[in-house]
Amino acid sequence: MNPGLIEHRGIVQRVEGGRAVVAMETGGCSSCGHGSSCGIGRMAAGRAATLLTLPVGPEVQAGDTVCVALPADRLTRSALLGYLFPAFAMLLGAGLGAAFDGSDGATALGAIGGFLAALAVARVAIGLLPGLMPAPQLISTTSRATFPLEQDHD
Repeated sequence: MNPGLIEHRGIVQRVEGGRAVVAMETGGCSSCGHGSSCGIGRMAAGRAATLLTLPVGPEVQAGDTVCVALPADRLTRSALLGYLFPAFAMLLGAGLGAAFDGSDGATALGAIGGFLAALAVARVAIGLLPGLMPAPQLISTTSRATFPLEQDHD
């Protein structure tokens, strides 16, 4: 496992038009060392497989076991842009609303305005700088699988 990548195993369900549908395990990634104590892994346990559609080359076929990798630094940047930036903008908007009028309504409207402005700025930033959005890489392995993730998960 590469320390600079967050990796998940998956099985290629089908390949259509240069794009593969990959069934991903939902038990958590265990890449951070938390293992069974990870809350995300506990929430995902027992759920049906997650399906991703990713571009692939001609060497990938249905039934291949693959590794879907995402650079950890890109995930961190997108998390900052998607979570931290809107939270700070909401607090700034609430502060401006409170300073402008001092009422609870102005504070709430300022918070909503700050949050919506942050979403708009993030949307424009992602459009102008496509490197902000993490792009997963599909790494083919040599083993073939028999679709164990396609079973009914009731």
